[in-house]
Amino acid sequence: MMLNLRVLIIFLLFPSFVINAQDDDLLQSPELVETMVGEGVIFLVKYNKEDNPNLKLTWKSDILDANFDDQEGEFFWETSNNDIGLHSSYFYLKDSADQIISTSKTLIKVNARASVPIIEMEPDSLDSRAFIKLLQGEEYNLEFIASTRNSRNTDDVVLTYIWNNDTDLTTIEQAETRVIGNRLLLEWIPSQSQASKKYFDLDLIAIDNTNAVNRRKFRFQIIGQELPPQLRNNVNDTYIITADQELDIDFSVYDPNNDPIVYSVDIPVTVGTPTINEKGIFTWKLSSMEMSNISSIFPLKIKLKAEEAEDSQHYVEKEITILKSEKNDPPLITKLSNLSVREGYDIKRRVFVRDNNHPISELKYSLENEPDWLYVQQEGDRLFLMSDTLDFDIVKADGIPVQYDVLFTVTDPEGATDSKFFNVTVNEGVNTDKLYNQLIDYQKSTDALLVGLRKQIRELDLRVQRNQRLKKGLLFTTFFLGSFSATGAFFEDHTIANEAIPYAGALLAITSSINALAFNQENKVINLKGRLEDVEKSIVRNKSYLDTYSIEDETDDELRNNELVNRVQSYRQALIEQRIELRRLEDQYRELNYVQRKVRKFNRKGKAENLRWNFIDKI
Repeated sequence: MMLNLRVLIIFLLFPSFVINAQDDDLLQSPELVETMVGEGVIFLVKYNKEDNPNLKLTWKSDILDANFDDQEGEFFWETSNNDIGLHSSYFYLKDSADQIISTSKTLIKVNARASVPIIEMEPDSLDSRAFIKLLQGEEYNLEFIASTRNSRNTDDVVLTYIWNNDTDLTTIEQAETRVIGNRLLLEWIPSQSQASKKYFDLDLIAIDNTNAVNRRKFRFQIIGQELPPQLRNNVNDTYIITADQELDIDFSVYDPNNDPIVYSVDIPVTVGTPTINEKGIFTWKLSSMEMSNISSIFPLKIKLKAEEAEDSQHYVEKEITILKSEKNDPPLITKLSNLSVREGYDIKRRVFVRDNNHPISELKYSLENEPDWLYVQQEGDRLFLMSDTLDFDIVKADGIPVQYDVLFTVTDPEGATDSKFFNVTVNEGVNTDKLYNQLIDYQKSTDALLVGLRKQIRELDLRVQRNQRLKKGLLFTTFFLGSFSATGAFFEDHTIANEAIPYAGALLAITSSINALAFNQENKVINLKGRLEDVEKSIVRNKSYLDTYSIEDETDDELRNNELVNRVQSYRQALIEQRIELRRLEDQYRELNYVQRKVRKFNRKGKAENLRWNFIDKI
């Protein structure tokens, strides 16, 4: 009766704890072994064989293909791609009666092997030797792209660069270096001085969301070459010379190799002293009488030539037709401004032309190097540069405006011309259909994300509450057992209460230890819950900014609001950053003790993916 009562007291107070009187110090194995996937795991399980020759070593594990030598105490396992996660192995020391006298447990953590980012160059045909060979004076458009196998999202890899080992050098002469996300764009026309220096280094550094880093050096060799002179300005095919007015033609050139230039003109007459000076300016002036005397030679063809003084094989020349006009004034472009337009809009910009001898309807107009959607249209006595509504595929995905340098030429019936350059800049437009769909998608994905995030916060909150209740219960039990033991002196000897005092003392010690150690991760849970709540508040705050705009459909004029466009772009960037933060928090979550127990349980059932925060993928 006495024994039954003692057992009853123990199980009533501690139904979930069992006293293990085994000597766990006799058998030793590593508590935790970490390895990378694809590598082998080897460790020893030790005990004193010499003093315990009759003891037998056994084991069990959830790893099916592991091996254990019970004679040598050696554990061996070759991991594979399917073994990522936590695994357990248990070791037992038994006596001759097959009773367990000591146990040991080893956790094996198999980590995924992160691969470093890849850095590639386009066009890859240049990247075939130790040095990327570039010719002086040639134009090169190179693109370097960083990617990572650790993520499908290109935003998860960042690219930076260093020119010639100088961290303060943002670019080099005759080159434009731009980084856009995971891409570096290099536009470069190597100069003569760079050909003299010969070698240049470009170090690219890529870092992905797993902090894997790759650094690749691209070495350039600039090869000098003799390049012909090039015209500084556009030179027309036809010019008009008028009596008593000087004809000036700018035939100046520049030489990529900075060689001295000699100018010459091939003209069959000497009347009026036609000359070209050392700066490449051709001049010719005829009086009315002189023009009348040589009137029969018109139209007159001449050749202007610029050649290197030391190498006549390098030159540029142009044949020009000169017409005579005793009374004709050439047309004049009086106003032609640069154009700037956004995708989704059209162009209608007036051009002002004056001709003292002809109406506008008799003049001819032409464009060179123009985009195919730009044209000239005459409406009555007015002239316009026109286009239809521009598509949304003109500006590239990087958002950098596209610019066209266009030559506008007006020609009168006698062949007299005037030309001017202007540029057309096309900026990225607001595609209201695309923006509306993005806005709806972001709102839906955010709602789904908040549902999953709130569920996870609720789980952690319930875990904290459960620990608090259990802690209070253990504190009460500790107080009760302490009081029971303290009052033991008042019980008469050999009574039931007096006999139970030693057991209550032992249970008091166990309860105090559990109360001190069982909740050592409570602060981690509380901290994780707080960080998730901060992310939730950030998402709700960002979403509230978008909700301030009342958009009815994809035709709503509010979609053209630059502030809304910037909000949507900022919102997308915030979602990317929040996703990265949630992935980090998920890793911390999976390190919690109670979650690890779930992971092991789901691993055995082949349902480990059910524990992942799949709501993050909705971003």
